Amino acid sequence: MDKNIAKKLIKKKLIAVDTEVAVIHTVRDFGDSNMEVTGSFNITGLTEDKFTGTSTVDGHEIEFDPSQIVAIDGMSPQRLCQAFKIK
Repeated sequence: MDKNIAKKLIKKKLIAVDTEVAVIHTVRDFGDSNMEVTGSFNITGLTEDKFTGTSTVDGHEIEFDPSQIVAIDGMSPQRLCQAFKIK
């Protein structure tokens, strides 16, 4: 998701504390390798360019930026913008 779109969604309160988002993030795999996974997180803190969230599965807390978000409350950011006529 683009940083400008994130600002608009925050302004319209479509992204706020307790919003559930799907985030692509890196986790440590077996050994020394890393892999990207998509996880579901509840937002616990936000600024215009950084978010903090806790996992809905195990409560693990991570920081992420808007480019890592792939879904907001189960809907893609592009589709959410279309539904609320945000450009």
